[in-house]
Amino acid sequence: FKLRGVCVGRCCEGVVDRCLRHTLHEMLTLDLPLLDGADNVRIAPHLCLSTPVDEAEVLLVTITECATGEEAEDSDTLDASAKQGELHEKVDIHAELGDRDPYRLLELDGLRWRATPDDIRKAYRRLVLQHHPDKQNAAAEKAAAAAKRAKSEADGSEVQEAAEAAPPGDGDDEMFKAITEAFELLSNPKKRREFDSIDEFDDSIPSSFDPSSEDFISVFAPVFERNSRWSEVQPAPLLGTADSPFEKVAEFYNFWFDFKSWRDFADADEYDLSEAGFREERRWMERNNEKLRQKKRKEEKTRLQRLIELAYSHDPRVKAQQADEKASKAKAKADRLARIEEQKLQKERAEAEVAAAAAAEAEAEAEAEAEVEV
Repeated sequence: FKLRGVCVGRCCEGVVDRCLRHTLHEMLTLDLPLLDGADNVRIAPHLCLSTPVDEAEVLLVTITECATGEEAEDSDTLDASAKQGELHEKVDIHAELGDRDPYRLLELDGLRWRATPDDIRKAYRRLVLQHHPDKQNAAAEKAAAAAKRAKSEADGSEVQEAAEAAPPGDGDDEMFKAITEAFELLSNPKKRREFDSIDEFDDSIPSSFDPSSEDFISVFAPVFERNSRWSEVQPAPLLGTADSPFEKVAEFYNFWFDFKSWRDFADADEYDLSEAGFREERRWMERNNEKLRQKKRKEEKTRLQRLIELAYSHDPRVKAQQADEKASKAKAKADRLARIEEQKLQKERAEAEVAAAAAAEAEAEAEAEAEVEV
């Protein structure tokens, strides 16, 4: 069996987190047994980093009874179970909330993260009027009066209808409370973002695109609209239509190539900070959780980059613009060459005219000299 608990003892070799030394005096107040040696000690991996200690140092350890053979295997199994117990068990928030999903309670399930603060307020005001206890009490009194009148008239059918009209007070009180809690959550930007960050999301993106059999807008528009949920800037530019002016298309791609996401991947955490036994263990958990989040963020950036590059390379509006620009460049080049050729011809004509004028002048001078001689 395993003697669980943190103990203090001397150690000749090993590693220790420097920060643990600062909290050692707190551990000593627990009146735990001291170890004279470290022969039967197995050090919990999460308590050790890479700082060598000398013989005079103290080390926080977890004691495990020595075992051989099958007993050693059992001990290893227990260690694995204990380590697994340190992991934060993720619970699907929807399974935990059930009917208390705030969007579903406010009848905004179709909008969810797209719901604006105004949508949330309107839904809350409408539903709170239906389920407010005062309104329900008034309805119950009215139904009771109707039942009393129906009974006095000895009409069984009306009695039955009046009884059915009486609302169950406890159920409506619970519903009113749930609606109020849902509104408080969704009207608080920080809490709403925490909920949205672990709400259901489809990470899939197209792996390829065939323009001969697929419509570009139909394939990519829903994907960009879905991923705009994570944009720090709202509302994020969307893909638009086939007839969108290229200025809007350029604005869209400029935005998405420099996309800034607020997605924090809190559901990727491996350790539950509430299970930390002391401050340094909590910090160790935070560091490891942050490493996992950083890895997820890197994967997310790569995923979005693939999506944007695939869309840009197949966007018919971009191709049309590129073709227009290519044609414009070709025309500009042709015009430039034509101008150069025209300038060359003009220069040649000017030079020919100058040469002809010079020749005519020389001929005239020759004729004049001949006349003088005569």
